[in-house]
Amino acid sequence: MISLSLLSIPLLALLMGLALSLAARFFAKEKDPIVEAISELLPNGQCGQCGFPGCAQAAIAMSAGELGPDCCPPGGQVLAQQLSKLLGVPLKKSNEAKSSPQVVEIESDLCDGCTRCFKKCPFDAIVGANKQLHGILTDICTGCGMCVSACPQDAITYKTDPIFTYGWAWPKPQHS
Repeated sequence: MISLSLLSIPLLALLMGLALSLAARFFAKEKDPIVEAISELLPNGQCGQCGFPGCAQAAIAMSAGELGPDCCPPGGQVLAQQLSKLLGVPLKKSNEAKSSPQVVEIESDLCDGCTRCFKKCPFDAIVGANKQLHGILTDICTGCGMCVSACPQDAITYKTDPIFTYGWAWPKPQHS
């Protein structure tokens, strides 16, 4: 026969689970849809270039009007325009002259494979091994610059992100 003490543990666990689920529903806090929309647009790499420790805090500050839509250097002008449209805030005239989003490139002649850039990248956009040449996955790189400041050989430089390069066109065919 099953003793009463053996049944008390699952019964107690069931009651605690019910109490926690009721507490979660009762004390639930509604999320701000604007903050959620901003967070979805931001790169979420927590690079800190906007002055906040993470993209979630930056999204809250943007929705409160404490931070402008052009605060994210990795996102570049394209992200600034999207955030401006979402928030209904015009971009400043000086920001229109900004270049398109940047990514980094490693110069193979200067890279000695120290892995400092690899360790600093919050997006895991750098591939390579110790004492080997490193490479950048440009599809993942946001151009936050964390790796640029970590490189002791100055082997990492900025270039225009090929994904956001606008204005290109196929050459016109030559009629012979």
